[in-house]
Amino acid sequence: MTANQTSLQQLMFSLIEIWQSSGQSQKSFCQEKELAYSKFHYWHKKYLEYQTPSSSGEPFVSVTVKKSRALETLPVGVLELVFPDGRRLIFNQAVEAGFLKALLG
Repeated sequence: MTANQTSLQQLMFSLIEIWQSSGQSQKSFCQEKELAYSKFHYWHKKYLEYQTPSSSGEPFVSVTVKKSRALETLPVGVLELVFPDGRRLIFNQAVEAGFLKALLG
């Protein structure tokens, strides 16, 4: 997620939290904030997905594997995790899946 995407997500999640405490309907809140209802609905769905724990009771962690030319320059065994808030965690050797689960869980 890029810095711009992260900023947009933070803004929209903040608006959703403001709406939740406002007592207004979604439509009236959107009208007051001059926000398209469809955009609000999209981000509300994302917010709920972000807030909902997995069925095992553990927080849900989404992992996306991206292919790019930059990957071709990385040595085999290098792993980089980029968190939604922009923090990066780089492993310079192979990492067991159980270790990642323990780390992220």
